Amino acid sequence: MAGKNNDKRGANHGANELNERKRKVLWAVVQDYSETAEPVGSRTIARKYNLGVSSATIRNEMQDLEDEGYLEQPHTSAGRIPSIKGYRFYVDWLMQPSPVTDDEKSMINHILEEHVTKQDEISRDIARTVASLTHTLSVATSAGGKRKFNYMRFLPLDGRRAIMLVVTNQGEVSNAVVDIPADSSLDEMQLLADRMNHFLHGREIDNTDEQLILSFQKDVERDLTPYMHVFKALQKTLQPPKEVYAGGASQLIEQPEFKNVEKMQDILNLLEQRDMLESMLLSSSDQPIAVHIGTENPVKSLSDLSIVRAQFSSGGRIIGSVAVLGPTRMQYSRIIGMMRFMQQRLDNLLKKND
Repeated sequence: MAGKNNDKRGANHGANELNERKRKVLWAVVQDYSETAEPVGSRTIARKYNLGVSSATIRNEMQDLEDEGYLEQPHTSAGRIPSIKGYRFYVDWLMQPSPVTDDEKSMINHILEEHVTKQDEISRDIARTVASLTHTLSVATSAGGKRKFNYMRFLPLDGRRAIMLVVTNQGEVSNAVVDIPADSSLDEMQLLADRMNHFLHGREIDNTDEQLILSFQKDVERDLTPYMHVFKALQKTLQPPKEVYAGGASQLIEQPEFKNVEKMQDILNLLEQRDMLESMLLSSSDQPIAVHIGTENPVKSLSDLSIVRAQFSSGGRIIGSVAVLGPTRMQYSRIIGMMRFMQQRLDNLLKKND
């Protein structure tokens, strides 16, 4: 049986809640149910997991675990399955991340090495790989790669409006239509753009905040109040794009828990709510890998799912996030082991390419 998980949460459940025998029985029930999706009986545990005690003793322990809320019995004559509380104890205290196989390492290394200079693509391809390897649904988003300001200019649109073009060091072009201030002209705006080009050139775009604009105003030694709407348009234009990728829905349909059409429809509807998915993926977390099980999820349509979310960082900055969505009996140790390997490998590659 695996030892204590180093990423324990421990806020709700202590390590000493269960004695060693109950821990072994709970661990065996989780392992067996994750593989078979069938309620687990005491004879199965005795036969397959060699716990050194009789079937009758295991049955008594399973009854105690049910009474304490760690196991459930879906039918009177059936075996037991883990409860949300049981899964939480397993993830926090019993599970150890599984080692990644050589084939999995090869596939993951190929994906990461191919896209290490294209950070906006990494999360998408990690999600696709994880979905394929684990037969789960994976969603991902990128927080935007590091783009640097190159230059901006204004083009005439009509008598009172101009088109603002912004170009990054990678040649990406963004645009916005802005009003020409009443006491200004297109030529004057372009002179201001020239000063802005000198001031911002080579800066990371995601650092172009209000404080930087105030510094620029001090640098040019003039009141830029009439141009604040232009700066707001510039900031909006410079926001790094965020895209949500989802893959593996067909893998999830294959799981017996989701043969129910209504349950699957809820999940497919969720995938259309891109803003909510983005918020879930990029919300702050004090853990590099976070696990939410069943009803722990804030969204009702996710109450039959577990989510393992990993954030990927570079230089202390989140560059993307990947979440695996699957049945509560998902193979937590394998998925978390895979996510950890990806985090460590990507971190090493990014440091090498800095």
